[in-house]
Amino acid sequence: MKNALLAVLIIFILAPLQIDIYSGQVYLDQINSIEFSSEPFDIVLYDNAYILTPTAVFPVSIQDPYNPTISEINEFAGTKSIAFIGHYCYVLFSNEISVFDMTKSPLKKKTQILTNGRISKIVIDNGYLYAINEDAGLQVYDVNIADFPVYKNTQIIPFNASGIAVSNNVAYITSSLGHLTIIGLNDKAALPIIGTYTSGGSFYEPYVDGNLAYIPQGSSGVQVLDISVLPNPQWQFNLFGRGNSHQVVASNFYVWVADDRSIEGFYNDAPKSYYFAGNYKFPGKVNRIAVIDGKYIYVTTKDKKLKILKIDYKY
Repeated sequence: MKNALLAVLIIFILAPLQIDIYSGQVYLDQINSIEFSSEPFDIVLYDNAYILTPTAVFPVSIQDPYNPTISEINEFAGTKSIAFIGHYCYVLFSNEISVFDMTKSPLKKKTQILTNGRISKIVIDNGYLYAINEDAGLQVYDVNIADFPVYKNTQIIPFNASGIAVSNNVAYITSSLGHLTIIGLNDKAALPIIGTYTSGGSFYEPYVDGNLAYIPQGSSGVQVLDISVLPNPQWQFNLFGRGNSHQVVASNFYVWVADDRSIEGFYNDAPKSYYFAGNYKFPGKVNRIAVIDGKYIYVTTKDKKLKILKIDYKY
């Protein structure tokens, strides 16, 4: 009888510990796979998930990941980056940014921006287009009248710019040689540099969530920076994946890191507190990921596929 009571007492004491151990754990299950004729290299979320390939752009619906609808935009063959404002799409080709009215069938090109230098990425935020020019830095265009873009200014960036995130009227631009440049966007005529951070090897594209910036850095993992303390962001934490961390997305209390052949999930339940929550391994290289409503992860892979994962939360 004493032994039985002791066993019950032990279970009662350990039960809360077991809950803590598994708090925040996630399981990722692949629920769909879509194959393309060429390798998809990027995903842009708008009303759909737009999958960029060398031969076309494919809008894939995000309302029902179990039964997605897919279309094909052949006019966007050869695009390097796209961005949306209203029903207009800005499309970066090798030597120009073309503007298309997406309500027209067939698609109608409205205007274009002739570009100088090597532009690698465009984003649109709050009526302005931001172009990352590897030779010139950050270039800004007013696109509040979507089919009438107006050039505003350029801010030179040290080294070769490689990625951009825009949040709360501030641009965060990563460069080669591990450099982060933070630019205030309130004054488009000046584009002042309001912060910098440098650390080791080259940075990939940043992701900003509130007061935190997540900077993938390959084999060094992901650096987590406190960007509320400018001009000198403070290092907070390093997230280490299984290999070459090249993209990161924060969603709710989770941070998702894309490595060469896996996705790693980290549970962020408090400042400077990150716990490994789960992962999913792929047979081939992971190119890009996008998180949909904290429920699904769309993954483009080197084997010419879009793979859709469902996130199961186990609290």
